[in-house]
Amino acid sequence: MNKIAARPNPATWLTPYAEIRTDSYVLLAALLSRPPSQELLELLRNLRWSKDIPRKMQKVLADLNRAGTDCPVPVIEEEYSRLFVGLGQGELIPYGSWYLEKTIQSRPLAAIRADLRKMGIVRQSNTGEPEDHAGALCEIMALITQGRNDITHEEQVCFFDRHVLPWMREFFNDLQNVQNAQFYPAAGRFGSSFLEAEYEYLQNSPDYHHFYNQGGIQDDSTVF
Repeated sequence: MNKIAARPNPATWLTPYAEIRTDSYVLLAALLSRPPSQELLELLRNLRWSKDIPRKMQKVLADLNRAGTDCPVPVIEEEYSRLFVGLGQGELIPYGSWYLEKTIQSRPLAAIRADLRKMGIVRQSNTGEPEDHAGALCEIMALITQGRNDITHEEQVCFFDRHVLPWMREFFNDLQNVQNAQFYPAAGRFGSSFLEAEYEYLQNSPDYHHFYNQGGIQDDSTVF
């Protein structure tokens, strides 16, 4: 995978990006974990964002907004089922273990679990997908990017670099290039652009703790 190049002067977009960062992870987790509900589609149709976030990210948010507005619910449900449902039957296999080692529930999953234990994060017993699922990883990132959970900047950088960046950019590239789909390519473009912005943000934020977003998941326990 090619290294993502950082912007030379990112300071102007750090603060507005930080304000939507956690919620962007929450949105991606929702899109990748299950077919979008009517409530989620309403949210997509009413998306608002700051004009000061990176221009590319503004464009893909606008595309996602249009896709959520234009695509009927049955079309989106069919796409989700065709792309993701059934291990080895869906067009995509959204697991880190598969993208990195072409196996399921292998060393990448074990490494994620070990790092989560170090941060004191436990898995809910009713969680359906393993922690290296794309939706589960986005949910984990939403959790650890909330300031009140006291996960340090260094821990976030380390987790992102070890478990998200090595494979999820390729996954989102695959998602945006699926054939005969109206909705999920827009989700893939959003995911790709968001990962680029997140990489730059984590590398360039001068004082990360001032920019924490308090939105996203609101359960006080450190679980996912």
